[in-house]
Amino acid sequence: MKKIFLALALTSILFFAACSKKNAAGKTPKVAPTTFVTDITPLLQAKCAPCHLPSKGGRKANFENYEGAKKYSADMVARIQLNPTDRGFMPFKNSKLSPEEIVVFKKWVEQGMLEK
Repeated sequence: MKKIFLALALTSILFFAACSKKNAAGKTPKVAPTTFVTDITPLLQAKCAPCHLPSKGGRKANFENYEGAKKYSADMVARIQLNPTDRGFMPFKNSKLSPEEIVVFKKWVEQGMLEK
């Protein structure tokens, strides 16, 4: 009886060890790329309105559409990283974006500013 138990235990250990090695050596899970429609638009609507959204009365650079946001993407990333006391800081008269929100903008630019 002890031999059967020992054999089952050893088999279980080897099985789980083999499974964990496959996961560690396998490919990293795919992460969806950051896109204008999915990731950037909600942040622009929440953090850059109304100034940069003409439909909300904004008269500054238009970030309401992909082409406008893409055109100013490098400037956007640079300005949201500034301190609130720095000249050119955005969002003007609002609190600084969270580090996680800034990362979303940076990833979007680094990944080639995908629209969809």
